[in-house]
Amino acid sequence: MCYDVAYLTQKKKKYAERHPDKDLEAIESYFDEKGNPIKPVFHTTGFDHPKLAVITLEKPDEFQLMEWGLIPSWVKDNDQAHQMHNKTINARSESMFEKPAFRKAAADKRCIVMVDGFFEHQHRKKEQVPHYISLKDNQPMSLAGIYEEWVNPENGLKKQTISIVTTQANSMMAEIHNSPKLKEPRMPLILPKELEEEWLISIQDKVSKEQVEALIKPFDEKFMQAWPVKAVRGKKNRPQTHDIIEPQEYGEQLGLF
Repeated sequence: MCYDVAYLTQKKKKYAERHPDKDLEAIESYFDEKGNPIKPVFHTTGFDHPKLAVITLEKPDEFQLMEWGLIPSWVKDNDQAHQMHNKTINARSESMFEKPAFRKAAADKRCIVMVDGFFEHQHRKKEQVPHYISLKDNQPMSLAGIYEEWVNPENGLKKQTISIVTTQANSMMAEIHNSPKLKEPRMPLILPKELEEEWLISIQDKVSKEQVEALIKPFDEKFMQAWPVKAVRGKKNRPQTHDIIEPQEYGEQLGLF
C-alpha cells in the first residue's frame, strides 16, 4: 500500500535534475497555484487528499497539482464523490484495467506522481514501527499513477484527482510491509527513468495493454533505502519538520531510544 508520502522536501533543483527538459524557473511556478511558495511536506496521508505534483502526457513539460484519491468521471454527485475519494487512494496494478473506478484512467490517463519518499509500517510483535523509504541517490521518486477529471454537477467546477498504482513488494519492502492481515506485501509502482515516457503513452495511441502491464514490476531494491522513523499517524504526530524523516532507533520493547 501507499497511504503516506513526503514531497517537496528537497530543493526544487532536484526536480529539474530528475527531469532535465524542464526549466527550473518554470518548475517553481508549477508548484505555486496562488503566487505563494508551497512549503515542504514531510508527511501527508492520502486520506487528507493533498494535492501532489503530477506529470501527464497532455502536459509533459509541466508539473500539475492533483488531489490524491481518484474520482471517476462517471460519479454522479458530491455524496458519491466523497465516498469514492477514500477508496481510490491506491489502484492495484493487477486489477486496474478491470475495476470500473480505474479502467478508463488506466487505459488513457496514466501519470507520474513526484514524491521524495513514502512511509510504511512494519509489524514487530504487536507494535507497528513506521519506516521512511526513498532512493539511495536522494533524487525525487517517480511513482506510477492514474488520473481523472471530475466535473461537479452542482456547480460545474472541475477536479483532477489521482490514484497511486501499487504492485507486489520486492524483498526489502516485503520485510517492511509485513502485516499478517495482508494477503501479500505491496509497494508503490516506482518507475525507472527510462520507462517513464512509455508509462504515459495512451493505449489508444502507440502502446498496448500488454506493453503497459510489462512495465509493472517491483523496483530494484538495490537502489532503495529505508529506516525506522518517529510515529507519523495521528495529527499530533505529523509535524512538518525534517526530523520526521530522520532515522530513529527502537529498543527491544519498541520504545524509542
